[in-house]
Amino acid sequence: MNHVRKNLLFNSPTKLQSGKILDSFDIAYETYGNLNSAKDNAILICHGLTSDAHVAGEGDVTGSRKGWWEAAVGPDKPFDTNKYFVICSNVLGGCGGSTGPSSIDVVGNAPYGLKFPVVTISDMVNAQARLADRLGIDTFHTVVGGCFGGFQVLDWMIGYPARIRNAIVISATPRTTTHNLGLWEVIRQAIMRDPDFNGGDYYGRKLPASGMGLAQMFGIMIWMDRKVMHDRFGLKLINDREPSYTLEPEFQFQAFVHNIGKNAVGRFDPNSLIYLTKAMDYFDLTRGGTSLSETFKNVACRTLLIGYRKDWRYPPEEMAEISEALSANRKPNELRTLDSHFGHGAFMYDSEGALEIIREFMLSAE
Repeated sequence: MNHVRKNLLFNSPTKLQSGKILDSFDIAYETYGNLNSAKDNAILICHGLTSDAHVAGEGDVTGSRKGWWEAAVGPDKPFDTNKYFVICSNVLGGCGGSTGPSSIDVVGNAPYGLKFPVVTISDMVNAQARLADRLGIDTFHTVVGGCFGGFQVLDWMIGYPARIRNAIVISATPRTTTHNLGLWEVIRQAIMRDPDFNGGDYYGRKLPASGMGLAQMFGIMIWMDRKVMHDRFGLKLINDREPSYTLEPEFQFQAFVHNIGKNAVGRFDPNSLIYLTKAMDYFDLTRGGTSLSETFKNVACRTLLIGYRKDWRYPPEEMAEISEALSANRKPNELRTLDSHFGHGAFMYDSEGALEIIREFMLSAE
């Protein structure tokens, strides 16, 4: 599999949805397979919240980490790199090589920190469209993503309807919810209230390890299904010892959560987590009173929608709302609802069912 990792500079002013101007920006991306002469076999994979451009392959930039969706991308896999040219780009505002809060602001010759402008899902998609322009790709065969990536796919469908032939949306909704607003705010406050956060200006200093660790510990509680927690850990004590009746962690799940918190810092920039969750806050395809069916009136692609019955953050009835709005416009779509105790993270951690459906969808698109 031909695997290439690159970074492109876009050296012209870009107006963001907020009205702020970004003078220039970089986009880091990885490609797998080969673009054909007609340039019509490109697939764009939009990554999840704390993922990056490294969707597959044996190692990331450090040479040590496998891709986050290894099961989906490669020869003879659902996104078959013998047939398709697969692209995954790190989003604007991220910390995987694309311009974000940790990037150097040339005006002050220092990392942006919280001086970085707020970006939205649409800003990220617009940057991806400019990347496609530079690569000479007028139309994507398929654009696919789950959760945060699914929001990007929905934005592609309405923002660039003529540029995608197929869309796959997994575990996403047409708008954020009040509940998710609250979850993201708690995560951001956990980071920002760390004394070492220093107003976002912690680069070259002590990282806000405590706040980031607490954010990750809380994140596990909203990602992992209740039954998965019970089946994996139950109420087992560490090393099956007798209770010591202290305030220290005594149960295996407590030790697991503490370990998650200890390993949080260094893997993802805290400022980027703040900015990307903020982008999710603003995501709403019906803002301004527009109906969802009206929003989808110009959609031109086939759409596969995959949801999970146990996904309490992005429940299947909200996926069904997307399907109904597309059907109201006579847009071809298929809604599949799967069972998995992994709930929201099932498309990555219990992917067999979803990947089989995706494989069928991709074969029907040939």
